[in-house]
Amino acid sequence: MNEHNASPGYTGGILNLSGTRPGNAYKYDGPAMPHQIYFTMTFTSTHDAIEKLIVPPPLKVDRDLPPEVQVLYFTNPGCRAYDGRITPYQGFMFMARVRHGDIAGRAGWEYVDGLYGDKTEMDIMGPWGVYFGMLKKMADIRFTPIGGNEFEISVTRRGVRLVTMTIRTGTELSAAEIDAVNAANSQVGKTLTVREIPNVNYSGFVDRSICVAPSDGNTVSRAWSADKSSIVFGHDDLDPFDELPVLGVGGALSFDLNSDKELFSEMEILENLPLQEADTAARRVLA
Repeated sequence: MNEHNASPGYTGGILNLSGTRPGNAYKYDGPAMPHQIYFTMTFTSTHDAIEKLIVPPPLKVDRDLPPEVQVLYFTNPGCRAYDGRITPYQGFMFMARVRHGDIAGRAGWEYVDGLYGDKTEMDIMGPWGVYFGMLKKMADIRFTPIGGNEFEISVTRRGVRLVTMTIRTGTELSAAEIDAVNAANSQVGKTLTVREIPNVNYSGFVDRSICVAPSDGNTVSRAWSADKSSIVFGHDDLDPFDELPVLGVGGALSFDLNSDKELFSEMEILENLPLQEADTAARRVLA
């Protein structure tokens, strides 16, 4: 036996990104992600486009609700990895309302980037995305003041600008208004993700499951109105966002969010997906 592998402190392979081995995570006190600053807006699109580009299969968009996408740019400077170390990053997230059986909630994915331009600071996002089941794509994300309290957020991959979002913040919300924001967030339902772990020769899967995170793990502490917002998408063959029409722009907001570690440590498997169907699909693709 390799003596390094026999050591309980060995963190080789992909585990060296996480800093701790399974069973030893989340031993720290306090939240996993304190003081995340979000800039968010909602726009109307179509159910078909949302299901194709935003919702991870086999989840389905909730067609009983309006076809809306929530986009969220955020900075997460105090993000704590499994072992409690700080791993700062920024992200641009897409979320949509879904329904799976009797469970109503939301699902989506996000682009991620190092907060200070160094992507190695947030390499934990790789294994975190696999374990949590939320797809993460690396990108160059920029947050630029363009005048007063108006800002531009851009997302670029492989030299193509895929997202250009502008937002103008206004007055701070009152305590009663923040209580209403938190109440509205709790009504959206739980976050659903799809975790898929391939087998050793990448011909199928050893684990496929729909996971669900607690709905009460996020709390807004401060928030600001936003009276102006817009979004424009670009095109890349792997990110064809020009196929996601923006038919109308709705509400926008900026807020300070706290995420408890229980949002991640108490995630549960909602449903185990059949491996045989996945194996058949994988062989068909590889043929």
